[in-house]
Amino acid sequence: MLERLRHGVYRAAGVPAGPHDELRAAWLALEPAKTVGARLADPGVEVVSHRSAALLHQLGDLDADYLEFTTRTRKQTRDRQVRLHRRLLEPQEWTLALGLPVTTVLTTIRDLAAAQIDGGHLAGVVRDAVTDHHLGVDEVAGVLSLYAHHYGAPLGQGAVLLQRMLEMAGVPDSAQAVARLVSRYDPAESVRQVLASAAGIPHVDMGALESIRQALEANTAAIRGIDADALASVLRVAAGDPVAPRQRLDSDRDEHA
Repeated sequence: MLERLRHGVYRAAGVPAGPHDELRAAWLALEPAKTVGARLADPGVEVVSHRSAALLHQLGDLDADYLEFTTRTRKQTRDRQVRLHRRLLEPQEWTLALGLPVTTVLTTIRDLAAAQIDGGHLAGVVRDAVTDHHLGVDEVAGVLSLYAHHYGAPLGQGAVLLQRMLEMAGVPDSAQAVARLVSRYDPAESVRQVLASAAGIPHVDMGALESIRQALEANTAAIRGIDADALASVLRVAAGDPVAPRQRLDSDRDEHA
């Protein structure tokens, strides 16, 4: 006998349930007519992402109310529990975990920061990435740089945000000390980090970013006196990132991205 899990997805009766069966069934239901092997070989494969990826990687303590996937092309689903994000993922941005394609730990941090989940939960994700998955603090600071100002840190200063989050999450002093080594605030370097991060966003207007970079590099003194919020707004427009309010790091809200 077969047990129906989702449309087009069944499990043999008597087979013990696994901890991620619901997520696996939802992924299979996105393309039930194709074999798993064929889907994994497809560059446009749907990838577990955002909160679901954090759950799969055991990052933080997020509430995974939705089953989230990132797809290259526009897809629709009638499953109200499934949330689809459309973005072009490069091959190095996802991996296999428990037989499922999932965004890497670093990409998962970036997706969650871009979705502006609350600071407390992001701090837990960052903590586990550094302590359990042994990601380098420079790598994590790099992906946080574009979103640092959303969490009350200086524009482009992912290292400052990382240090604050490690402190918030109760990470040992040794790891915090390493983070402090890369957290010296330099406004000029902040701008460069933001531009570099924005350049990695799919469909970014590279011409707009380059014109901003050239203008700022031509006058370093102007960088040091620039209005951070004004620059952030320009960069968000150039990167196609919707304008969003600054978010407090100590927010205790649980926003479902």
